[in-house]
Amino acid sequence: MSDSLRPWRPKDFDDTCETCDAPPGQFCRPWCTTGYTAADARREAEREAEKARRNR
Repeated sequence: MSDSLRPWRPKDFDDTCETCDAPPGQFCRPWCTTGYTAADARREAEREAEKARRNR
């Protein structure tokens, strides 16, 4: 997976992952290499928090 994550799009909540069949709006299975995982969300949240701290 790439280091640059894209934000959620409204249509993402209507799509089932084509690789692991994760339901619409849910994180992909841990073994899935194509979807958005909980680890991705955690990294993105940490980056956003760090960016917010720097902008204070």
